[in-house]
Amino acid sequence: MAPIYERYVPQLVIERARMIAWVHGVGATTPEALAVWDGLSVAGAKERLDEAAGLELLEKHSVLVGYSDLYTPTRAGRKLARKHADAGGYTYPEGLRPAGVTIREARHTIACVSVAAALERRYPDHRIISERELHRDESQRGRRLASVNVRRGGETRSHFPDIVIWPPAPPGEPPPLPIAVEVELTVKWKEELTTICRGWARGGHLGGVVYYAETTRVEAKLLDVVEALQAEEMIVVNPLSSIVGSLPGFELSPLEGDELESDD
Repeated sequence: MAPIYERYVPQLVIERARMIAWVHGVGATTPEALAVWDGLSVAGAKERLDEAAGLELLEKHSVLVGYSDLYTPTRAGRKLARKHADAGGYTYPEGLRPAGVTIREARHTIACVSVAAALERRYPDHRIISERELHRDESQRGRRLASVNVRRGGETRSHFPDIVIWPPAPPGEPPPLPIAVEVELTVKWKEELTTICRGWARGGHLGGVVYYAETTRVEAKLLDVVEALQAEEMIVVNPLSSIVGSLPGFELSPLEGDELESDD
């Protein structure tokens, strides 16, 4: 039986809960990433985040000098987001542990949430998930969905992408394979990059892999490895500047290279 009445939830509360649900899914956000995801100005996004932090629904982390602040949901924020999911018409990301923010991972976290927000804005009909959501999904299903095996030091280990893109399925057809996305900020040893990229190249359960490189030096190193493996059809390397705008503290290379193209 339908309820006699439905409790009214102010739109401001729903918008705040929806924002927190998204942040919980990706782990943390910055004003710049939220601005892209929700179509706001950076100043407007910062105001929303600081307001939620003032209400103790988000925790603000000023980790690195010269970089954007990071915000993560508090227990009260997660409770609010879960409570209003039905009224807000969004899906609350269940089964995720609270995300932490560390100095070591702060730059990578900022870059990844910026890319995730930009991909959601650019491909609204695609499902975009974070690495933490992929860990949950693979654990629940008991199989690989977008991670791959890599061989390191005589041992086979799992390697997870930073982000996964799930293209929509055309009517009456099986769903397209997912696309793995890596955000590369540092120049790794060639042996390590080769090991990872070889794993990607052998990933028959993937539709492709896209790297976003912060600098031209990082981009060149990746391109050399991909060419040596003859994996150009599987792995695409783009500058980070091709998907995100200016990010405080980051050295974005000049815009050049291919844009991400979906296969649907």
